Amino acid sequence: MKKICLITLSLVFTLSSFAQSVNELNSNLKKDENQSIFNKRKSKGYYNLMQFSLLFGNKQVTDQVIYYQPNGYDAYPITDIAPRYAQPNTHNDLTVIPSFTITNGYMFNEHWAAGVGVGFEVFDHNLYPLFAELRYTFWDEKISPFIVLRGGHSFGSFKTKHYDELNLDWSPYYLTDCDLRNHGGLMFNPEVGVKVPLNENSDLLFTVAYRHQKTKSTARKDYDNNQFDEWEHKEDLNRLSLGVAIMFR
Repeated sequence: MKKICLITLSLVFTLSSFAQSVNELNSNLKKDENQSIFNKRKSKGYYNLMQFSLLFGNKQVTDQVIYYQPNGYDAYPITDIAPRYAQPNTHNDLTVIPSFTITNGYMFNEHWAAGVGVGFEVFDHNLYPLFAELRYTFWDEKISPFIVLRGGHSFGSFKTKHYDELNLDWSPYYLTDCDLRNHGGLMFNPEVGVKVPLNENSDLLFTVAYRHQKTKSTARKDYDNNQFDEWEHKEDLNRLSLGVAIMFR
């Protein structure tokens, strides 16, 4: 939580410094350009926002390592049902996650707005975020810095999937005749950006954000007599996000 707060404060401080520079630029632009577009812009009412983002970050990847005896033969015979994998090797790989969200909300004035949104994302498995957002725009002129706080829950699989053979990057690493479900988890997504008007009814947005995502997965293997084994894996994912969006008002 401390790390999330520090990152959020850093984003706010950076945007505040940038906003001051943009304010000076807007003041100069007003002297030379026709501002009729701003007189027609709606500063209160419904808005719709469609956003596409790429989430960058390191993911810990676990490789399954097949264990061999010194003479070169597999440590387990083919008829043995025990897993044929020893302790894994781990390393970090850069991952790029596509994200698409749609938000609908209400602008209370030229500064404050709030809304709710849904989306679709592809991590190790599909996630479907459902979130609320609070949006603050410094001013609604030619170049408009803004800050957004988003929070909610990303849903994973809505039903359990059965596998004849399943390779996992967490213990037990390999299972046969089992079920797997990805549950998703809580998300937190502070965002800063710049909004440029396209016309009196729409804006083009460029964003930089930090994404914290919790995930949980469960694997289950059933036996006779109503016996079963179940394994649970939780993970916290942290990503830097770069995005572009169109906002209609």
